[in-house]
Amino acid sequence: MELSAGGAERTPETTVGDAFAWAMRDPEWISKLVLMGLIGIIPIVGTLQLLGWMLTTIDNLRAGHQVLPPAGFRYATRGLYLFLASLIYILVFAVVFYGTMFALVFGFTGTIPHSGSGQGTVTPFPFLFFIGMFGGMSAILALSLALYLFVPLVILFTDRRGFSGAFDWVGFIRAIRISPRETVAAGALSLVAYLIS
Repeated sequence: MELSAGGAERTPETTVGDAFAWAMRDPEWISKLVLMGLIGIIPIVGTLQLLGWMLTTIDNLRAGHQVLPPAGFRYATRGLYLFLASLIYILVFAVVFYGTMFALVFGFTGTIPHSGSGQGTVTPFPFLFFIGMFGGMSAILALSLALYLFVPLVILFTDRRGFSGAFDWVGFIRAIRISPRETVAAGALSLVAYLIS
């Protein structure tokens, strides 16, 4: 096997396991991950550093070097556009989520019949409320799972085109059409990475 500039070995073929294991080929991977993990604890600044470090890591992989970049506080400006784009996407998702909740709860509470007499009438409100909440939450779950397809694309387009690349939905759809298998695999890996982190 050939050694790269940082001392880590290059592999001729890649597997799905390499998506998680390649970093361990770097001789100093433990100290780099621990230090960047500690930096990541710092609110806002840590996230900026980690996003920039991730983009620098992607550059290393594109160059064929399976080496983690040095840990430190030098990556904040590199991760700024991705941080701002993710902040906007989180705000939009929160508005959609809580807006749906608000519409369902207050839409169904407005359908409660007000009985002036003391007669016990059976209303379908609890059943309709359950169906509406279940349907709304199922739709939001399906939407959030589908959005994991776009996480790698947002990262890639923001890295290549800057802040405006994070909102290039036409480019996202084109990338999905060109390589649907790779996009689904990258989205699934980002979901798995989210679940184990």
